[in-house]
Amino acid sequence: MLAWILTIGAGICLIYYIGVVLYAGIGTAFSAVWLFFAGFLALTATGVRLYQRTPDRTLLWIPVSMVTLCATGILILLVMQILIFSRVPAVAEPGLDYVIVLGTAVKPEGISKTLKLRLDKAGEYALQNPESILILSGGQGEDEPQSEASAMEDYLVSLGIPKRQLIQENRSTSTVENIVYSQELINQDRQMRGEAFQRRLQTRPIRIGILTSNFHLFRARMIAQKRGLTDAWGIAAPSDRVLLVHYSIRDGIAILKERLMGNI
Repeated sequence: MLAWILTIGAGICLIYYIGVVLYAGIGTAFSAVWLFFAGFLALTATGVRLYQRTPDRTLLWIPVSMVTLCATGILILLVMQILIFSRVPAVAEPGLDYVIVLGTAVKPEGISKTLKLRLDKAGEYALQNPESILILSGGQGEDEPQSEASAMEDYLVSLGIPKRQLIQENRSTSTVENIVYSQELINQDRQMRGEAFQRRLQTRPIRIGILTSNFHLFRARMIAQKRGLTDAWGIAAPSDRVLLVHYSIRDGIAILKERLMGNI
């Protein structure tokens, strides 16, 4: 029974990998992890079958170790998914002073679907909260025709968002840099605002939000808390349904990496 479960799991991972490649392209970041999962599950299933058929000639610790490692990995990923999606706010907090909008890939043919979903949410928030300032955070990668921040501003302006509500942060290349460089711009912008804005901040603390995809929000807020934004509000944009599993697993692994690097 265990061998069959592992084999089915390997098949599901392989089929999902093919689906991701056909839907989003072979260059989809981190897509090869599904091949790794499929291979590891298939190898573990083979080890279990080998022991079941020839228990006297197979070392018990080999299949036991592989099954234990597999179960531990699945448990860790499940815990990560619970953390990621249990912290997604259902409603965006209104009236924030600044909202950091996190960028993602810009392709030669235009913004990616993930970025479009984030910007549609940002545009909706900006129209409902005309006093809020959006920090559009994202630099330019080697394969990007323009900075993410610039592409984000172009799209939001096309939605009718006035440029006075938009500030570009075009240096960052990671979520950590998104937060750090956006904080710098917020501090600079605060000093340039008029008396009415300054008086408003004298009566209460500055209110800052972070807007990104639902699967990415937990990690972004944890990074922000590490850098002093302990009360940052989260605003969750929807995700592509086909790629949601891929993105959420990828971000679960990224959370572990950020933890090891001391970023959260």
